[in-house]
Amino acid sequence: MKTRLVRRALPLLMVLAAILTGCALITKAPPVANAGPDVTVRIGERVPYDGSESVDLDGGKIVYYKWYVTAAPEGREDQVGQVLRQGPDAATWTSDRPVAEEDLGEWLIELWVTDDEGQSATDDVTLKVIR
Repeated sequence: MKTRLVRRALPLLMVLAAILTGCALITKAPPVANAGPDVTVRIGERVPYDGSESVDLDGGKIVYYKWYVTAAPEGREDQVGQVLRQGPDAATWTSDRPVAEEDLGEWLIELWVTDDEGQSATDDVTLKVIR
């Protein structure tokens, strides 16, 4: 009798386990980083950065933003890895200084976001500095 009951209950328990596991995965979803559209600025202008469309799909919130250089124009490779801005209030900001002649070219800037569960995601924005 017990064996028959276990055999009948086992498929139901497996379905229940799959549902609960699926729910746990959904509630632990990583955030989605959105560094905004690519940006083109002229010498003398400041650079706008906008990661405000980054979201945490499981209902939590983004608690930390970090913007840094991942690629730089020839001759400016020493800037790769430089952190431009970071912190809980760094979703949107404008560069402190206007871009200059030495900044000409294409830059790749990465936004790293972290949610309230410690999960992270990244997105890139291309920054083109022109005359």
